[in-house]
Amino acid sequence: MGLVEVVIAVGLLVTLAAGVVHLFAMSARSIARARHRTSSLMLAVDKLEQLRAGVRTPGTATGPLETRGEQTEYLDTAGRLVGRGRPSPAGSMYARVWSVGALPGSNGVLVVWVTVAPIRPDAGGGGRGPAVAPDGVRLVTLLRAQ
Repeated sequence: MGLVEVVIAVGLLVTLAAGVVHLFAMSARSIARARHRTSSLMLAVDKLEQLRAGVRTPGTATGPLETRGEQTEYLDTAGRLVGRGRPSPAGSMYARVWSVGALPGSNGVLVVWVTVAPIRPDAGGGGRGPAVAPDGVRLVTLLRAQ
């Protein structure tokens, strides 16, 4: 009888341990997604502030905020610019796509949108930049032309 009790107790312990391991794996994925989302948000806000301030970024138009076509930038884990255009250069961790366009009939109001998402080999960006994964962000704002 004692052996049966031990076997049942070990079975219950193994079942509980397997559940705890699954919870740890889910927690690790959630933490990684949150880290990417936070980094993506900081990189998107940084680009919006650059555009609002009219800061010159090497390789782009200079001067005040103006209507520009879609631009794609690739950033490393520290948020430093690694390259532009397509395909993504080696060492790229995030894709940042941004655009400034005139709002029709608004008399000088511009629409600015910035999308930042981690680069994944399986994520197809399709038309307007990177696919916004659960750990990516898209910010849109309206600004008066300078």
